[in-house]
Amino acid sequence: MRKEEFLKPINSELMGNSGIKASKPQKNHIETFKTGTTTVGLTCKDAIILGTDKRATMSYFVASKTAEKLHKIQDHLWMTIAGSVADCLYLVDILRAETAIYQLKHDNRPIKVQSAGKLLSNILYQNKMFPFQVGLILGGVTEEEGPVILNISAYGSILPGKYCAVGSGQSYSYGVLEAKFKDNLSIEKGKEIIKKAITSSIIRDMYSGNGIDIVVIKKEGPADREFIPI
Repeated sequence: MRKEEFLKPINSELMGNSGIKASKPQKNHIETFKTGTTTVGLTCKDAIILGTDKRATMSYFVASKTAEKLHKIQDHLWMTIAGSVADCLYLVDILRAETAIYQLKHDNRPIKVQSAGKLLSNILYQNKMFPFQVGLILGGVTEEEGPVILNISAYGSILPGKYCAVGSGQSYSYGVLEAKFKDNLSIEKGKEIIKKAITSSIIRDMYSGNGIDIVVIKKEGPADREFIPI
């Protein structure tokens, strides 16, 4: 039985002849908290750069000023998170475990970014009736693919691109990315654009703030991580 069948009302001939009326489910009011963030990613020459702010919010309350929104999946593969913290961290753990198992089975060969993205997309799509409340940017560099950025939504859609932004401050970041991005950027120029993009969101979006976290994933060597206080 598909998940959709569980959501249909019960109407049968037996119920109709018995005079029993199926009661409608009561609508319970569940208070939800608006959350926000700004996460940005772009591709450079033989590298990708991911950046996030550090603020976590619950409605108008700043729940944390040191939230971790940049997560290492594997040495060559990192992910930014936006949305429900519990959902995001669960998916980070699952993806980290699945990619580690894949690499162990393949003589520690790095998993392709597209393959990791498809794996995550399948997990999200299988739960689309009760979706994870997330917005994710998956990025990495492999020998076969080069630098890859994937924007992955809560329903599992994959939108590859040379740059992207996710979160409540994405509109302001996209303004900077559209104006400043060029092909074959140097790492220093790319970092400068990421800083400007997130800063523009911090200035205008009340749900973003408290500094900028940046990671540079290069074709060779370990990733470089940097925190910029604001």
